[in-house]
Amino acid sequence: MIRVSAAQTTAGTRAGRRPRAAALIAAAGLLLAACGGSNDAGNAGSGSGGGTNGSFTMGYSAPFLTAQFEVVLQKTTVSVAQAAGLKVLSPTNADSDSGKQNTDVRNLISAGAKGLIVVANDSKAVVPALAYADQQKVPVVSIDIGPDGGKVAAIVRADNIGMGEIACKDMARAIGEKGKVLSLQGAFTSINGRERSEGFATCMKQYPNIQLIERPTDWDAAKQVAAFQTVLAANPDLKGVFQQADYALSATLNVLTQAKRTAKVGEPDHIYLVSIDATPQGLDLVRQGVLDAEISQPLDQYAKYGIQYLQAAMAGKELPLGPTDHNSKVVDFNGNRMDLLPAVLVTKSNVDDKSLWGNQAQQ
Repeated sequence: MIRVSAAQTTAGTRAGRRPRAAALIAAAGLLLAACGGSNDAGNAGSGSGGGTNGSFTMGYSAPFLTAQFEVVLQKTTVSVAQAAGLKVLSPTNADSDSGKQNTDVRNLISAGAKGLIVVANDSKAVVPALAYADQQKVPVVSIDIGPDGGKVAAIVRADNIGMGEIACKDMARAIGEKGKVLSLQGAFTSINGRERSEGFATCMKQYPNIQLIERPTDWDAAKQVAAFQTVLAANPDLKGVFQQADYALSATLNVLTQAKRTAKVGEPDHIYLVSIDATPQGLDLVRQGVLDAEISQPLDQYAKYGIQYLQAAMAGKELPLGPTDHNSKVVDFNGNRMDLLPAVLVTKSNVDDKSLWGNQAQQ
């Protein structure tokens, strides 16, 4: 999950997003081909389960739309739903306000939604909205974020602990398993922020010669910049930085520019940089040798399986536990079924892979 409000966004972050915004909204529909369309919409879990061939009205509740990832995720999910023959109400945007998201969910149900796709703004604060939907017998599939409670038909998200481990292992390899590294932690109100921090920190314990520095940012661009500036000034020998989302790439790179630490990948004095999301901007920075790596979330699969599992729920079918036919595993999470999808490490060697959602979005 990537979280930043308009008020929090720095000038550097805006500069990184504005040239792409219109293109992303227009191009997000191109991801539909990668999502499999309506042919796969009824399958669940292992691929042998059915769904419903009937149409129904669904709603989509977004946490905010100030980030590339969320814009594309909403557009793609709506496109997949429409291709599957579903009627989609106008998506709602909570603008990073959890109270508004709870109201949005109620309004979507009042407007006729019989099923919902929800991307939670806050893992805990979304629980009342889920409880209300359950009372109204409206199935909910949560994508990208796992709620801390409540009843949902399914959760579709990446293995965020695994993403933290991926970042850790590649960074450790790149810096020779010694030196100081910084983890700019995501918001702990989100399970994604908690798990990415956990995965990275736990993995780093395997490397006794690496000193881990952790700083909370609440996925606030201004806080992230301030934390990075302070740590870099106090630790000029810093070897690596882990950013847990792409929302503030431009802003954090400006910190390196101001500190005259802009050496690229492979050059002396380079600081290893890895981030999560693999937005079009992030992929371009990998191509340019500015970022060492990105970790690409399976955004297209969030859309594909989110709709697939919602259709199955509408047909009264439960997502089975265990391995799936798409290289993931369905586990129990807070009493709900959660499909944990694998993420991909992106470096210069595979940055042009057409299957990456960031490459599809910028076509």
